[in-house]
Amino acid sequence: MNQQQAEAAAEETKIGVALAEFRKMQTGYAEQIQRDKVNTQPRIVRRFYEAVTRFYEFGWGTSFHFAPRTRGEKLAAAQRRQQEEIVRLLNLEAGMVAGDVGCGIGGPMMSIARMSGASIVGINISDHQIRRGNTLVKNAGLEDRCEFLHANFLDLPCADDHLDAVYSIEAVCHSPDRLQAFREIFRTLKPGGKFVIFDWVLTDLYEDANARHQDVRKRFEYGNATPNLFTAQEQIECIRSAGFEILYAADHALTSDPETPWYMSLEGRDFSFSSLARIPAGRFFTANFTKLLELLRIAPQGTSETANLLNMAADALVEAGQLGIFTPCFLVHARKPEGA
Repeated sequence: MNQQQAEAAAEETKIGVALAEFRKMQTGYAEQIQRDKVNTQPRIVRRFYEAVTRFYEFGWGTSFHFAPRTRGEKLAAAQRRQQEEIVRLLNLEAGMVAGDVGCGIGGPMMSIARMSGASIVGINISDHQIRRGNTLVKNAGLEDRCEFLHANFLDLPCADDHLDAVYSIEAVCHSPDRLQAFREIFRTLKPGGKFVIFDWVLTDLYEDANARHQDVRKRFEYGNATPNLFTAQEQIECIRSAGFEILYAADHALTSDPETPWYMSLEGRDFSFSSLARIPAGRFFTANFTKLLELLRIAPQGTSETANLLNMAADALVEAGQLGIFTPCFLVHARKPEGA
């Protein structure tokens, strides 16, 4: 076996094992969640991202997040506008050090570093994503201002009062103990430092007694490794309980143009070459084409199953968005009090 064949075999094993372990842990998660959630959920999230990162990058580029959109605005432009909003809310500038909690492969981190001149520390539990991110940062020539830290949200290896600012985009929703995650962010911030988070929450329209709402929620939480999402009010109160002063909170998805909702990036209406991997037709083609590639031993085993998992999750997110019971863009702008 030559080196190329060995690398292909290793990649196949990696994806197959990651997906199998993700499914196994998710299946038993309901019974384990109260008993061992702090230990179990980080492993689920790690395995989830090992399985899906290549699909995310194929469909989303390097920024794995939604954003409110104006009429006719492309997703990438909306993402950049949201990242500019983070820079503005945090007053980021050269000489500051900010934390990106749940940084993915570093797309927003690199963008925000370029916009602001600040240095960014990207925190991620997935070493798989960090390896990819390090390559992207090096290619962008941003090694002097962007670095990755392999860490769990619940135990950040940062000194007290160390960071000038912190932001998080659609990441803390994966945490098994959001209060502890927010406490760690609070601890690492300098007094007076600001925190901005855009995250997934259930809206006031969600009804737990509604069987359809329950079913949709179950599907998108399972397919995205985001168990037991908070309501908007629970998110605010949790951040306040960690010690923060709440400056502002609102669902920014509601600022989207009605004809360009946040979930349009997963619908067929958002057709373009760059959106092909996200929309239903493209996702259907990808799932079936990767199955063929698996049979031909061109793609690693588990590739098509991962695509099917993401298809299920995407369809559930669209349905949740159409029902108005969920938002991925709930913004909380907070501050660590002086003297804290």
